[in-house]
Amino acid sequence: MEYQLKVFALCFGISICVVAAIIIAFLIRGYIYKDFVLKHSRAISILDEINEKYEFKDISPMEFSHSYDNKDFYLSISHQDYLIYQLAYHKKEAMENIKAASSNRFIYEKYQNEILRRCVTGDFGEAELLRSVSKLKKTEIKQLKRIKQYPQTEFFIDVFLTLTKINGSVVTSTGERFDEEEIKEVIERLGHKSGDFYLDPEIWDAICRVERGRVSNKMRFAIYQRDGYRCRKCGRRDNGRRILEIDHIYPISKGGKSTYDNLQTLCYQCNMEKSNTVESYAVYKGAKGEENNGYCPKCGAPLRKRKGKYGDFLGCPNYPECRYTKQL
Repeated sequence: MEYQLKVFALCFGISICVVAAIIIAFLIRGYIYKDFVLKHSRAISILDEINEKYEFKDISPMEFSHSYDNKDFYLSISHQDYLIYQLAYHKKEAMENIKAASSNRFIYEKYQNEILRRCVTGDFGEAELLRSVSKLKKTEIKQLKRIKQYPQTEFFIDVFLTLTKINGSVVTSTGERFDEEEIKEVIERLGHKSGDFYLDPEIWDAICRVERGRVSNKMRFAIYQRDGYRCRKCGRRDNGRRILEIDHIYPISKGGKSTYDNLQTLCYQCNMEKSNTVESYAVYKGAKGEENNGYCPKCGAPLRKRKGKYGDFLGCPNYPECRYTKQL
């Protein structure tokens, strides 16, 4: 038994050595043919000259992505909606990439035609050919493909939307790719504006949907906490009848953004009364960081007149969360 094991180990070792020797010989042979082709191939020499003549433009990849922790927003906002929203801010960069891709296509066609016309394989000058002519030709073709330039001739934008839980863990994710024609169409439609407003109703609706969807559940609870879980107009808490909601002080329909300083807590009734008016916006902007008789400069709630030990004063209805007062 011991003798058989020794014979098996010896045979196995010899097999490994033979395989290793074959691999090394194959690699050496490949290196010899590659070195010969690079030194003597007329086609490769000409391709090097052609490469110096043609310069292609760089194209920056563009990708837009966003995560929603609100399933309703994730399902109602499409990839095209998000593309429209982002191109409103990045259309110049996108157009530059589209022009670069178009230029590359035009130059690449000339580049390929010159290669086909001038680079004839199998010409190694007066050098003595190696043993396998077919191996030389295969090696030459392989090296020509390696040296040839392959510029990016198409531009596209990838849009990825992800649904997460409020803690950030991913539930699902989807993506969609948009080609040049689709991108150019959106950019053209974005060009129809009057001031800050887009005249194409579908474009404007898409932008509004995405802007509204930027108010995440995490952001919503942060606004509630900042405002003391009270309506900033009437000062009441959520008691089952007066349900609290997040309101855009300057409405999205008029160009408002979903930023912390443009969001406030309102109860359902006050929000319905306010509708999409901007009545509180000028007051809010004027009060921000300043003394204001109408609204608390700390939390934005409407100040109320109260009687105190030292006379009448204006106090914040969000007391004790907010202790701002102003003596009259």
